[in-house]
Amino acid sequence: MKKTCRMLLVIPFLALAGRASAASLTFGHWLVATAADGSYSYAATLNGRGEVFGEFCSYKSASCRWLLAVRTSCRFGDVYPILANSSHGANPIAIFCVGAVGGGIYGMALMNRAKLEKNIAHAAQVGFAVPLGDGGFTVARFQLNGRVQATSFLQKSFFAEIQRRRQARATGQPL
Repeated sequence: MKKTCRMLLVIPFLALAGRASAASLTFGHWLVATAADGSYSYAATLNGRGEVFGEFCSYKSASCRWLLAVRTSCRFGDVYPILANSSHGANPIAIFCVGAVGGGIYGMALMNRAKLEKNIAHAAQVGFAVPLGDGGFTVARFQLNGRVQATSFLQKSFFAEIQRRRQARATGQPL
């Protein structure tokens, strides 16, 4: 999980920072794209500080997870509590640190998908309060305009591709 999550964050971080492929689609503040090597697809947004929040789907594991890449350091492999806050309330969510992804950004895998999705379901913005070592917090905020359309498109195309790849393997056709 550690290596997969780290790789899932590096390329989208670069794409969202202005290097998106021609095959990407935009829904509001959200970008949907597939990695150049075809190993994963994602729907993500970039805030004004260059931080990333989104859903990333790995073709190898045939699964999706929510990831956060913020300018707050964390120790690789450690699990931390953060607070997700939207107009629907605040919820504690555990994150798994996947380490530095570049440019002072650290990747974090959000561990309670259902709780997060309930919190952001109809919200316009989400904020993540991340504890700092000195007892303070830093907050990363993200616009959610376009999230529903982007993640719906991602999931539909991702699972259709998973099915296509399974059928190709079963019939001996090239992927």
